[in-house]
Amino acid sequence: MMAAIKSWFSLKQSEKDRLTDLESDEEYRERWITIRLVYLSGFLMFLSFGVVTTGLWPYLEEMDPTAGKAFLSVIFAAPPAGQLLFSPLIGWYSNKVSSVRISFVLLTVLFVFANGLYSMIELFSMPYRKYVMLLSRFTFGIATSINTLSRAYISTATKLCERTQAISMSALGQTLGLALGPIIQASVSAVGNVGFQVCGVRFNMYTLGGWICAVAGIVYIVLLNPSYFKHRTIAAKEALRKSGTTIEKDTWKSLKLSSIWLIMMAYGILMFFYVTFQTAISPISLDQFAWSHEDSLFYLGILLTSGTACSCVVFLLLPQLCKRFNEQNVFVYFAMLPLFLSQVLMIPVGTNKILIANSQNGSDVEPTLGCPDSQKWCNTVPSINHYQLTISYAMLCISFSVGIAISQTILSKLLGTRPQGNWMALYTSIGGIMRIMGPGAVMIYVRHGTYWLFGLGSAVSGVVFIWTWLHKEHLQTARKSSIGAEMQLMTIHSK
Repeated sequence: MMAAIKSWFSLKQSEKDRLTDLESDEEYRERWITIRLVYLSGFLMFLSFGVVTTGLWPYLEEMDPTAGKAFLSVIFAAPPAGQLLFSPLIGWYSNKVSSVRISFVLLTVLFVFANGLYSMIELFSMPYRKYVMLLSRFTFGIATSINTLSRAYISTATKLCERTQAISMSALGQTLGLALGPIIQASVSAVGNVGFQVCGVRFNMYTLGGWICAVAGIVYIVLLNPSYFKHRTIAAKEALRKSGTTIEKDTWKSLKLSSIWLIMMAYGILMFFYVTFQTAISPISLDQFAWSHEDSLFYLGILLTSGTACSCVVFLLLPQLCKRFNEQNVFVYFAMLPLFLSQVLMIPVGTNKILIANSQNGSDVEPTLGCPDSQKWCNTVPSINHYQLTISYAMLCISFSVGIAISQTILSKLLGTRPQGNWMALYTSIGGIMRIMGPGAVMIYVRHGTYWLFGLGSAVSGVVFIWTWLHKEHLQTARKSSIGAEMQLMTIHSK
Protein backbone atom coordinates (compact mmCIF):
# COMPACT_ATOMS: atom_id res chain seq x y z
CA MET A 1 0.00 0.00 0.00
CA MET A 2 2.77 2.43 0.93
CA ALA A 3 4.60 1.62 -2.30
CA ALA A 4 1.46 2.41 -4.31
CA ILE A 5 1.00 5.73 -2.48
CA LYS A 6 4.66 6.62 -3.04
CA SER A 7 4.35 5.79 -6.73
CA TRP A 8 1.23 7.97 -6.97
CA PHE A 9 3.13 11.05 -5.80
CA SER A 10 6.57 10.36 -7.27
CA LEU A 11 5.32 9.89 -10.87
CA LYS A 12 8.45 8.00 -11.87
CA GLN A 13 8.39 6.13 -15.15
CA SER A 14 9.11 2.42 -14.82
CA GLU A 15 12.16 0.95 -16.50
CA LYS A 16 10.00 -1.13 -18.83
CA ASP A 17 8.09 1.95 -19.96
CA ARG A 18 11.32 3.83 -20.44
CA LEU A 19 12.58 1.10 -22.77
CA THR A 20 9.58 1.60 -25.08
CA ASP A 21 10.97 5.09 -25.84
CA LEU A 22 7.48 6.53 -26.27
CA GLU A 23 8.16 9.47 -23.97
CA SER A 24 10.85 10.94 -21.77
CA ASP A 25 10.69 10.91 -17.97
CA GLU A 26 9.66 14.56 -17.98
CA GLU A 27 6.91 13.98 -20.56
CA TYR A 28 5.65 11.02 -18.52
CA ARG A 29 5.49 13.17 -15.40
CA GLU A 30 3.72 16.03 -17.19
CA ARG A 31 1.22 13.63 -18.76
CA TRP A 32 0.24 12.12 -15.43
CA ILE A 33 0.02 15.46 -13.63
CA THR A 34 -2.47 16.56 -16.31
CA ILE A 35 -4.44 13.31 -16.07
CA ARG A 36 -4.78 13.82 -12.32
CA LEU A 37 -5.97 17.37 -12.86
CA VAL A 38 -8.60 15.85 -15.15
CA TYR A 39 -9.61 13.51 -12.29
CA LEU A 40 -10.10 16.61 -10.15
CA SER A 41 -12.64 18.07 -12.60
CA GLY A 42 -14.97 15.11 -12.03
CA PHE A 43 -14.54 15.39 -8.27
CA LEU A 44 -15.41 19.09 -8.43
CA MET A 45 -18.58 18.64 -10.51
CA PHE A 46 -19.96 15.83 -8.38
CA LEU A 47 -19.00 17.65 -5.18
CA SER A 48 -21.24 20.55 -6.22
CA PHE A 49 -24.01 18.17 -7.23
CA GLY A 50 -23.88 16.48 -3.82
CA VAL A 51 -23.82 19.79 -1.93
CA VAL A 52 -26.69 21.44 -3.79
CA THR A 53 -29.00 18.44 -4.15
CA THR A 54 -29.20 17.93 -0.38
CA GLY A 55 -30.58 21.40 0.38
CA LEU A 56 -32.23 22.29 -2.94
CA TRP A 57 -35.86 21.82 -1.89
CA PRO A 58 -35.74 23.68 1.47
CA TYR A 59 -33.68 26.47 -0.18
CA LEU A 60 -36.29 26.82 -2.94
CA GLU A 61 -39.08 26.95 -0.36
CA GLU A 62 -37.18 29.61 1.55
CA MET A 63 -36.56 31.75 -1.54
CA ASP A 64 -40.01 31.31 -3.11
CA PRO A 65 -42.72 29.49 -1.12
CA THR A 66 -45.02 29.54 -4.18
CA ALA A 67 -42.65 27.52 -6.38
CA GLY A 68 -44.03 24.08 -5.49
CA LYS A 69 -42.76 20.55 -6.15
CA ALA A 70 -43.68 20.69 -9.82
CA PHE A 71 -41.14 23.47 -10.37
CA LEU A 72 -38.65 21.53 -8.23
CA SER A 73 -38.80 18.68 -10.73
CA VAL A 74 -38.03 21.18 -13.50
CA ILE A 75 -35.00 22.41 -11.56
CA PHE A 76 -33.80 18.82 -11.07
CA ALA A 77 -34.10 18.24 -14.82
CA ALA A 78 -32.15 21.43 -15.69
CA PRO A 79 -28.57 20.12 -15.15
CA PRO A 80 -28.94 16.99 -17.33
CA ALA A 81 -30.77 19.10 -19.93
CA GLY A 82 -27.87 21.58 -20.05
CA GLN A 83 -25.39 18.74 -20.33
CA LEU A 84 -27.46 17.03 -23.01
CA LEU A 85 -27.65 20.16 -25.17
CA PHE A 86 -24.02 21.26 -24.89
CA SER A 87 -22.06 17.99 -24.65
CA PRO A 88 -22.21 17.37 -28.44
CA LEU A 89 -20.88 20.89 -29.09
CA ILE A 90 -18.10 20.44 -26.54
CA GLY A 91 -17.21 17.04 -28.00
CA TRP A 92 -17.08 18.40 -31.54
CA TYR A 93 -14.94 21.33 -30.43
CA SER A 94 -12.48 19.09 -28.58
CA ASN A 95 -11.79 17.24 -31.83
CA LYS A 96 -10.84 20.50 -33.55
CA VAL A 97 -8.37 21.95 -31.06
CA SER A 98 -4.81 20.94 -30.26
CA SER A 99 -5.28 21.41 -26.50
CA VAL A 100 -8.34 21.07 -24.27
CA ARG A 101 -6.92 23.33 -21.55
CA ILE A 102 -8.86 26.45 -22.60
CA SER A 103 -12.07 24.40 -22.78
CA PHE A 104 -11.46 23.16 -19.24
CA VAL A 105 -10.90 26.74 -18.06
CA LEU A 106 -14.05 28.12 -19.73
CA LEU A 107 -16.29 25.34 -18.41
CA THR A 108 -14.87 25.79 -14.91
CA VAL A 109 -15.60 29.54 -15.15
CA LEU A 110 -19.23 28.58 -15.90
CA PHE A 111 -19.11 26.26 -12.89
CA VAL A 112 -17.97 29.13 -10.63
CA PHE A 113 -20.63 31.43 -12.08
CA ALA A 114 -23.40 28.84 -11.58
CA ASN A 115 -22.51 28.23 -7.93
CA GLY A 116 -22.07 31.95 -7.22
CA LEU A 117 -25.44 32.74 -8.81
CA TYR A 118 -27.08 29.94 -6.81
CA SER A 119 -25.74 31.51 -3.60
CA MET A 120 -26.97 35.04 -4.44
CA ILE A 121 -30.60 34.28 -5.32
CA GLU A 122 -31.79 36.35 -2.35
CA LEU A 123 -30.53 39.52 -4.08
CA PHE A 124 -33.26 39.15 -6.71
CA SER A 125 -36.90 40.07 -6.18
CA MET A 126 -39.44 37.37 -5.31
CA PRO A 127 -41.07 36.70 -8.72
CA TYR A 128 -37.70 36.00 -10.34
CA ARG A 129 -35.90 33.99 -7.68
CA LYS A 130 -37.05 30.55 -8.82
CA TYR A 131 -36.06 31.38 -12.41
CA VAL A 132 -32.63 32.53 -11.25
CA MET A 133 -32.24 29.19 -9.49
CA LEU A 134 -33.31 27.42 -12.68
CA LEU A 135 -30.73 29.39 -14.66
CA SER A 136 -27.99 28.56 -12.16
CA ARG A 137 -28.74 24.84 -12.35
CA PHE A 138 -28.95 24.89 -16.16
CA THR A 139 -25.58 26.69 -16.30
CA PHE A 140 -24.16 24.11 -13.93
CA GLY A 141 -25.40 21.42 -16.34
CA ILE A 142 -23.48 23.10 -19.18
CA ALA A 143 -20.37 23.12 -16.99
CA THR A 144 -20.68 19.37 -16.38
CA SER A 145 -20.01 18.89 -20.10
CA ILE A 146 -16.43 18.93 -18.85
CA ASN A 147 -17.02 15.22 -18.22
CA THR A 148 -17.11 14.73 -22.00
CA LEU A 149 -13.74 16.43 -22.29
CA SER A 150 -12.37 14.31 -19.44
CA ARG A 151 -13.42 11.04 -21.03
CA ALA A 152 -12.09 12.02 -24.43
CA TYR A 153 -8.79 13.25 -23.01
CA ILE A 154 -8.14 10.19 -20.83
CA SER A 155 -8.78 8.00 -23.88
CA THR A 156 -6.03 9.76 -25.84
CA ALA A 157 -3.62 10.45 -22.96
CA THR A 158 -3.27 6.86 -21.72
CA LYS A 159 -1.77 3.71 -23.14
CA LEU A 160 -3.95 0.61 -23.43
CA CYS A 161 -2.40 -0.90 -20.31
CA GLU A 162 -3.14 2.27 -18.31
CA ARG A 163 -6.67 3.03 -19.46
CA THR A 164 -8.78 0.78 -17.23
CA GLN A 165 -6.99 2.02 -14.13
CA ALA A 166 -7.16 5.67 -15.24
CA ILE A 167 -10.88 5.52 -15.98
CA SER A 168 -11.51 3.74 -12.66
CA MET A 169 -9.65 6.48 -10.80
CA SER A 170 -11.63 9.13 -12.66
CA ALA A 171 -14.89 7.45 -11.61
CA LEU A 172 -13.55 7.15 -8.06
CA GLY A 173 -12.95 10.91 -7.97
CA GLN A 174 -16.55 11.52 -9.02
CA THR A 175 -17.85 9.14 -6.35
CA LEU A 176 -15.76 10.79 -3.64
CA GLY A 177 -17.12 14.19 -4.67
CA LEU A 178 -20.67 12.87 -4.53
CA ALA A 179 -20.02 11.42 -1.06
CA LEU A 180 -18.32 14.54 0.32
CA GLY A 181 -21.03 16.94 -0.94
CA PRO A 182 -23.77 16.00 1.57
CA ILE A 183 -21.18 15.99 4.37
CA ILE A 184 -20.25 19.59 3.55
CA GLN A 185 -23.92 20.57 3.42
CA ALA A 186 -24.54 18.92 6.80
CA SER A 187 -21.49 20.67 8.28
CA VAL A 188 -22.55 24.17 7.24
CA SER A 189 -26.06 23.60 8.59
CA ALA A 190 -24.71 24.72 11.97
CA VAL A 191 -24.64 28.28 10.57
CA GLY A 192 -28.44 28.18 10.49
CA ASN A 193 -30.99 29.74 8.21
CA VAL A 194 -30.25 33.34 9.19
CA GLY A 195 -26.46 33.10 8.99
CA PHE A 196 -24.57 36.36 8.53
CA GLN A 197 -24.16 39.05 5.89
CA VAL A 198 -21.02 40.41 4.21
CA CYS A 199 -21.42 43.43 1.86
CA GLY A 200 -25.12 42.71 1.54
CA VAL A 201 -24.59 39.05 0.57
CA ARG A 202 -26.04 36.46 2.94
CA PHE A 203 -24.01 33.43 4.02
CA ASN A 204 -26.20 30.75 5.58
CA MET A 205 -26.72 26.99 5.62
CA TYR A 206 -27.94 27.01 2.00
CA THR A 207 -25.55 29.46 0.36
CA LEU A 208 -22.30 28.50 2.08
CA GLY A 209 -22.17 25.19 0.23
CA GLY A 210 -22.47 27.02 -3.08
CA TRP A 211 -19.74 29.49 -2.11
CA ILE A 212 -17.41 26.64 -1.07
CA CYS A 213 -17.87 25.04 -4.50
CA ALA A 214 -17.30 28.38 -6.23
CA VAL A 215 -14.04 28.93 -4.34
CA ALA A 216 -12.97 25.37 -5.14
CA GLY A 217 -13.64 26.14 -8.80
CA ILE A 218 -11.41 29.23 -8.64
CA VAL A 219 -8.62 27.14 -7.11
CA TYR A 220 -9.06 24.62 -9.92
CA ILE A 221 -8.78 27.37 -12.54
CA VAL A 222 -5.43 28.35 -10.97
CA LEU A 223 -4.29 24.72 -11.24
CA LEU A 224 -5.24 24.71 -14.93
CA ASN A 225 -2.46 27.17 -15.77
CA PRO A 226 -0.01 26.05 -18.49
CA SER A 227 2.70 25.26 -15.94
CA TYR A 228 0.65 22.32 -14.62
CA PHE A 229 -1.84 21.39 -17.35
CA LYS A 230 0.09 20.27 -20.43
CA HIS A 231 -1.92 18.55 -23.17
CA ARG A 232 -0.04 15.26 -23.68
CA THR A 233 -1.35 12.41 -25.81
CA ILE A 234 0.21 8.98 -26.19
CA ALA A 235 -2.45 6.58 -27.50
CA ALA A 236 -1.82 7.50 -31.15
CA LYS A 237 1.96 7.37 -30.66
CA GLU A 238 1.66 3.89 -29.14
CA ALA A 239 -0.52 2.72 -32.04
CA LEU A 240 1.93 4.16 -34.59
CA ARG A 241 4.79 2.29 -32.95
CA LYS A 242 2.89 -1.01 -32.96
CA SER A 243 1.64 -0.68 -36.55
CA GLY A 244 4.95 0.53 -37.95
CA THR A 245 3.29 3.38 -39.85
CA THR A 246 3.86 7.13 -39.68
CA ILE A 247 0.33 8.22 -40.61
CA GLU A 248 -2.04 8.46 -37.65
CA LYS A 249 -5.19 7.73 -39.67
CA ASP A 250 -3.68 4.40 -40.70
CA THR A 251 -3.91 3.30 -37.05
CA TRP A 252 -7.65 3.98 -36.81
CA LYS A 253 -9.71 0.85 -36.33
CA SER A 254 -12.73 0.21 -38.51
CA LEU A 255 -15.76 1.17 -36.44
CA LYS A 256 -17.82 -1.73 -35.11
CA LEU A 257 -21.06 0.23 -34.92
CA SER A 258 -23.08 -2.70 -33.57
CA SER A 259 -20.58 -3.12 -30.71
CA ILE A 260 -20.47 0.61 -30.01
CA TRP A 261 -24.25 0.89 -29.84
CA LEU A 262 -24.44 -2.23 -27.69
CA ILE A 263 -22.13 -0.80 -25.02
CA MET A 264 -23.82 2.61 -25.16
CA MET A 265 -27.33 1.21 -24.82
CA ALA A 266 -26.28 -1.09 -21.98
CA TYR A 267 -24.72 1.92 -20.22
CA GLY A 268 -27.93 3.91 -20.77
CA ILE A 269 -30.09 1.16 -19.25
CA LEU A 270 -27.72 0.94 -16.29
CA MET A 271 -27.92 4.69 -15.73
CA PHE A 272 -31.73 4.64 -16.05
CA PHE A 273 -32.22 2.00 -13.34
CA TYR A 274 -29.67 3.61 -11.02
CA VAL A 275 -31.38 7.01 -11.21
CA THR A 276 -34.83 5.41 -10.87
CA PHE A 277 -33.80 3.52 -7.75
CA GLN A 278 -32.15 6.59 -6.21
CA THR A 279 -35.31 8.60 -6.80
CA ALA A 280 -37.75 5.92 -5.60
CA ILE A 281 -35.83 4.79 -2.52
CA SER A 282 -37.20 7.58 -0.28
CA PRO A 283 -40.95 7.09 -1.00
CA ILE A 284 -40.47 3.31 -0.90
CA SER A 285 -38.93 3.46 2.58
CA LEU A 286 -41.66 5.77 3.87
CA ASP A 287 -44.45 3.56 2.49
CA GLN A 288 -43.06 0.08 3.08
CA PHE A 289 -41.48 0.54 6.52
CA ALA A 290 -43.78 3.25 7.95
CA TRP A 291 -40.77 5.43 8.71
CA SER A 292 -41.04 9.07 9.66
CA HIS A 293 -39.16 11.65 7.58
CA GLU A 294 -36.51 11.84 10.30
CA ASP A 295 -36.06 8.05 10.35
CA SER A 296 -35.94 7.97 6.57
CA LEU A 297 -33.19 10.60 6.42
CA PHE A 298 -31.19 8.79 9.10
CA TYR A 299 -31.42 5.22 7.80
CA LEU A 300 -31.20 6.10 4.12
CA GLY A 301 -28.23 8.32 4.93
CA ILE A 302 -26.47 5.29 6.38
CA LEU A 303 -27.48 3.14 3.40
CA LEU A 304 -26.40 5.67 0.77
CA THR A 305 -23.12 6.37 2.54
CA SER A 306 -22.41 2.64 2.76
CA GLY A 307 -23.24 2.33 -0.93
CA THR A 308 -20.77 5.09 -1.76
CA ALA A 309 -18.07 3.35 0.29
CA CYS A 310 -18.85 0.12 -1.55
CA SER A 311 -18.48 1.93 -4.89
CA CYS A 312 -15.09 3.34 -3.85
CA VAL A 313 -13.82 -0.14 -2.96
CA VAL A 314 -15.07 -1.49 -6.30
CA PHE A 315 -13.26 1.25 -8.24
CA LEU A 316 -10.01 0.47 -6.42
CA LEU A 317 -10.34 -3.28 -7.04
CA LEU A 318 -11.46 -2.99 -10.65
CA PRO A 319 -7.95 -3.02 -12.23
CA GLN A 320 -7.18 -6.19 -10.25
CA LEU A 321 -10.42 -7.76 -11.45
CA CYS A 322 -9.52 -6.98 -15.05
CA LYS A 323 -6.26 -8.89 -14.61
CA ARG A 324 -8.23 -12.08 -14.05
CA PHE A 325 -11.06 -11.63 -16.55
CA ASN A 326 -11.50 -10.04 -19.95
CA GLU A 327 -13.20 -6.66 -19.77
CA GLN A 328 -16.30 -7.80 -21.64
CA ASN A 329 -16.80 -10.61 -19.10
CA VAL A 330 -16.34 -8.14 -16.25
CA PHE A 331 -19.01 -5.93 -17.80
CA VAL A 332 -21.50 -8.77 -18.34
CA TYR A 333 -21.07 -10.65 -15.06
CA PHE A 334 -20.14 -7.83 -12.66
CA ALA A 335 -22.33 -5.03 -14.08
CA MET A 336 -25.31 -6.35 -16.02
CA LEU A 337 -25.94 -9.47 -13.92
CA PRO A 338 -25.96 -7.57 -10.58
CA LEU A 339 -28.29 -5.02 -12.19
CA PHE A 340 -30.75 -7.81 -12.99
CA LEU A 341 -30.41 -9.26 -9.48
CA SER A 342 -30.99 -5.84 -7.89
CA GLN A 343 -34.39 -5.65 -9.58
CA VAL A 344 -35.42 -9.25 -8.85
CA LEU A 345 -34.51 -8.92 -5.18
CA MET A 346 -36.96 -6.02 -4.77
CA ILE A 347 -40.02 -8.00 -5.88
CA PRO A 348 -42.21 -8.48 -2.75
CA VAL A 349 -42.41 -11.99 -1.30
CA GLY A 350 -44.12 -13.40 1.75
CA THR A 351 -47.37 -12.46 3.42
CA ASN A 352 -46.47 -9.40 5.50
CA LYS A 353 -48.96 -6.64 4.80
CA ILE A 354 -48.10 -3.00 4.21
CA LEU A 355 -49.20 -0.68 7.01
CA ILE A 356 -51.75 1.79 5.65
CA ALA A 357 -51.40 5.37 6.88
CA ASN A 358 -54.37 6.96 8.59
CA SER A 359 -54.50 10.62 7.52
CA GLN A 360 -58.05 11.56 8.50
CA ASN A 361 -57.84 15.27 9.13
CA GLY A 362 -60.24 16.77 11.63
CA SER A 363 -61.04 13.44 13.32
CA ASP A 364 -60.14 12.21 16.78
CA VAL A 365 -57.95 9.48 15.31
CA GLU A 366 -54.26 10.35 15.39
CA PRO A 367 -52.63 10.14 11.94
CA THR A 368 -50.29 7.17 11.46
CA LEU A 369 -47.34 6.48 9.18
CA GLY A 370 -47.24 4.06 6.28
CA CYS A 371 -48.52 3.78 2.72
CA PRO A 372 -51.04 6.51 1.76
CA ASP A 373 -54.57 5.19 1.39
CA SER A 374 -54.69 6.81 -2.07
CA GLN A 375 -52.31 4.07 -3.28
CA LYS A 376 -54.91 1.28 -3.45
CA TRP A 377 -52.37 -1.38 -4.41
CA CYS A 378 -50.96 -1.22 -0.86
CA ASN A 379 -54.00 -3.20 0.31
CA THR A 380 -53.15 -6.26 -1.81
CA VAL A 381 -49.37 -6.25 -2.33
CA PRO A 382 -47.11 -7.68 0.42
CA SER A 383 -44.41 -5.45 1.83
CA ILE A 384 -40.72 -5.72 1.10
CA ASN A 385 -38.28 -6.06 4.01
CA HIS A 386 -35.14 -4.26 5.08
CA TYR A 387 -32.88 -7.07 3.88
CA GLN A 388 -34.30 -6.89 0.37
CA LEU A 389 -33.65 -3.17 0.17
CA THR A 390 -30.12 -3.44 1.59
CA ILE A 391 -28.95 -6.35 -0.60
CA SER A 392 -30.62 -4.92 -3.69
CA TYR A 393 -28.91 -1.57 -3.22
CA ALA A 394 -25.55 -3.27 -2.68
CA MET A 395 -26.02 -5.15 -5.98
CA LEU A 396 -26.96 -1.90 -7.71
CA CYS A 397 -23.87 -0.08 -6.37
CA ILE A 398 -21.58 -2.86 -7.61
CA SER A 399 -23.34 -2.87 -10.97
CA PHE A 400 -23.16 0.89 -11.40
CA SER A 401 -19.53 1.19 -10.26
CA VAL A 402 -18.30 -1.53 -12.60
CA GLY A 403 -20.61 -0.51 -15.42
CA ILE A 404 -19.68 3.17 -15.77
CA ALA A 405 -15.94 2.44 -15.64
CA ILE A 406 -15.81 -0.63 -17.88
CA SER A 407 -18.34 0.65 -20.44
CA GLN A 408 -16.22 3.76 -20.95
CA THR A 409 -13.05 1.64 -21.15
CA ILE A 410 -14.53 -0.72 -23.73
CA LEU A 411 -15.96 2.17 -25.77
CA SER A 412 -12.60 3.94 -25.74
CA LYS A 413 -10.77 0.85 -26.96
CA LEU A 414 -13.37 0.10 -29.62
CA LEU A 415 -12.92 3.63 -30.98
CA GLY A 416 -9.15 3.24 -30.97
CA THR A 417 -6.87 6.21 -31.65
CA ARG A 418 -9.36 8.34 -33.61
CA PRO A 419 -10.57 11.62 -32.00
CA GLN A 420 -13.23 10.56 -29.51
CA GLY A 421 -14.86 13.87 -28.60
CA ASN A 422 -18.06 13.33 -30.61
CA TRP A 423 -18.48 9.74 -29.44
CA MET A 424 -17.85 10.59 -25.80
CA ALA A 425 -20.34 13.45 -26.16
CA LEU A 426 -22.93 10.94 -27.37
CA TYR A 427 -22.06 8.66 -24.46
CA THR A 428 -22.52 11.57 -22.02
CA SER A 429 -25.77 12.63 -23.71
CA ILE A 430 -27.25 9.15 -23.32
CA GLY A 431 -26.52 9.40 -19.59
CA GLY A 432 -28.20 12.83 -19.52
CA ILE A 433 -31.33 11.52 -21.26
CA MET A 434 -31.60 8.66 -18.77
CA ARG A 435 -31.14 11.05 -15.83
CA ILE A 436 -34.13 13.00 -17.12
CA MET A 437 -36.28 9.93 -17.81
CA GLY A 438 -35.38 7.93 -14.68
CA PRO A 439 -37.35 9.93 -12.09
CA GLY A 440 -40.46 9.68 -14.27
CA ALA A 441 -40.49 5.91 -13.78
CA VAL A 442 -41.31 6.48 -10.10
CA MET A 443 -44.90 7.19 -11.20
CA ILE A 444 -45.17 3.47 -11.96
CA TYR A 445 -44.53 2.81 -8.28
CA VAL A 446 -47.02 5.45 -7.11
CA ARG A 447 -49.82 4.25 -9.39
CA HIS A 448 -49.21 0.51 -9.65
CA GLY A 449 -46.82 -0.52 -6.89
CA THR A 450 -43.72 -2.61 -6.39
CA TYR A 451 -44.83 -5.61 -8.49
CA TRP A 452 -45.07 -3.43 -11.58
CA LEU A 453 -42.00 -1.27 -10.92
CA PHE A 454 -39.58 -4.08 -10.13
CA GLY A 455 -41.33 -6.67 -12.27
CA LEU A 456 -40.85 -4.50 -15.34
CA GLY A 457 -37.35 -3.66 -14.10
CA SER A 458 -36.51 -7.36 -13.84
CA ALA A 459 -37.87 -8.05 -17.32
CA VAL A 460 -36.00 -5.18 -18.99
CA SER A 461 -32.70 -5.72 -17.15
CA GLY A 462 -32.98 -9.47 -17.76
CA VAL A 463 -33.37 -8.95 -21.49
CA VAL A 464 -30.40 -6.54 -21.54
CA PHE A 465 -28.28 -9.02 -19.57
CA ILE A 466 -29.07 -11.85 -22.00
CA TRP A 467 -28.49 -9.49 -24.93
CA THR A 468 -25.02 -8.46 -23.71
CA TRP A 469 -24.19 -12.08 -22.78
CA LEU A 470 -25.07 -13.38 -26.23
CA HIS A 471 -23.04 -10.64 -27.95
CA LYS A 472 -20.20 -10.23 -25.43
CA GLU A 473 -17.63 -11.34 -27.99
CA HIS A 474 -18.51 -8.23 -29.99
CA LEU A 475 -17.25 -6.17 -27.05
CA GLN A 476 -13.81 -7.79 -27.13
CA THR A 477 -11.21 -5.06 -27.58
CA ALA A 478 -8.07 -7.16 -27.96
CA ARG A 479 -6.88 -10.72 -28.43
CA LYS A 480 -6.32 -12.67 -25.25
CA SER A 481 -2.55 -12.62 -25.61
CA SER A 482 -2.64 -8.86 -26.08
CA ILE A 483 -4.78 -8.45 -22.98
CA GLY A 484 -2.33 -10.53 -20.99
CA ALA A 485 0.49 -8.20 -21.96
CA GLU A 486 -1.66 -5.19 -21.15
CA MET A 487 -2.50 -6.50 -17.69
CA GLN A 488 1.17 -7.26 -17.08
CA LEU A 489 2.05 -3.63 -17.77
CA MET A 490 -0.81 -2.48 -15.53
CA THR A 491 0.72 -4.51 -12.70
CA ILE A 492 4.00 -2.65 -13.14
CA HIS A 493 2.25 0.73 -13.02
CA SER A 494 0.40 -0.19 -9.81
CA LYS A 495 3.62 -1.06 -8.00
